[in-house]
Amino acid sequence: MGSLIGIIPAAGKATRMGSALPKALIEIEGQTLLERSIEWLKAIGVAKVVVVVGHLGEKMVEFLSQGDFGVPVSTVQQEQPLGLAHAIATAANHIDHDFVVLCPDNLYTDAEDLSRAREIFESRKPAFILLATVTPNEQRDRKSYVISAHRNLGDNLYEYRSYSDNTSGLGINSTGCVFFRRDALDFLPSFAGLNREHIFRDYLEEISAREPSMIYLLRGMRYDFSEPPDVQKYLELQKRLSNTSGEGVSAILINGRGQVLLQQRDDNPAIRYPGHWSLFGGTIEEGESAVTAVAREVQEEIDFEMKNFGLFREFVQNNKREFAFVGELSAELDELTLSEGQGMNVFYPSQLSELLIRPDDKETLKEYFGV
Repeated sequence: MGSLIGIIPAAGKATRMGSALPKALIEIEGQTLLERSIEWLKAIGVAKVVVVVGHLGEKMVEFLSQGDFGVPVSTVQQEQPLGLAHAIATAANHIDHDFVVLCPDNLYTDAEDLSRAREIFESRKPAFILLATVTPNEQRDRKSYVISAHRNLGDNLYEYRSYSDNTSGLGINSTGCVFFRRDALDFLPSFAGLNREHIFRDYLEEISAREPSMIYLLRGMRYDFSEPPDVQKYLELQKRLSNTSGEGVSAILINGRGQVLLQQRDDNPAIRYPGHWSLFGGTIEEGESAVTAVAREVQEEIDFEMKNFGLFREFVQNNKREFAFVGELSAELDELTLSEGQGMNVFYPSQLSELLIRPDDKETLKEYFGV
């Protein structure tokens, strides 16, 4: 692999966090978000890290001066918080190779996700590759994409350029992590006289209109820490997850029309929730990963090969650690072979309230669709 530079934009004021510290210095489980970001960048083999500081930048500089991170780390000062593209422009004099921008308020559960993204970036050489997640996000700076509007290039990989805005299906969201070729610097806008935040997506659109660009869907979970409740919910969940026995998986499979596939359980009083509608899934076998397990279960139950999917939710149910994935259903009902249950069908989210759904799956669907 060639040289790669890590850029961490950490100039924000952490207003929503209500913290006296820069957000990147907030600790989660005994480690600052900044330290985690540097560790992830080091793990994917960056040659150096540049931290873009702003509000309370002196605290960031002091913190970094006291640590040994195993990779060269320097800082640059962003005088005004004008967005991610401006942060890149601020660090431009330090960028002499391809680079990756990693926002520090993200926490990833799959240690290989970023490495896989770099491998794709190195092998396919797009102008940029935007990392995305299936987890819904309502933040104004985390723009949603719908994968049916983008050409599928491989497992979890899509062309960035949109074919139509009138689409439905599996929505994905930016994670605040993007790999760029160095010549992406040539597309930076002029910030002279700008007194408001530049929209980062405009920068990406400008590049993708001229150069092949991509979206990579993460397989693992991405936790986003924007407000204090985000941190509290995460810590409470980790405590619950650490006291479980057994593991299971489920799959929310969504077609291009935005419908979700459900299985109707047998009317057998000997099983739990007879006759209820449920998600496809099952138990993780010994030595099996959650990703492998959900693909196996779906293959066994409906003879469908899951290719494009990501982890949406980790939770505890009946003292088991459960992993709920969301994936693209690229087959019609008559192309599927049901091997378990009395039937299956697809439903629009608005129809789910009319169904008798197994309680844990009902909660998962409510978490995802909001209905």
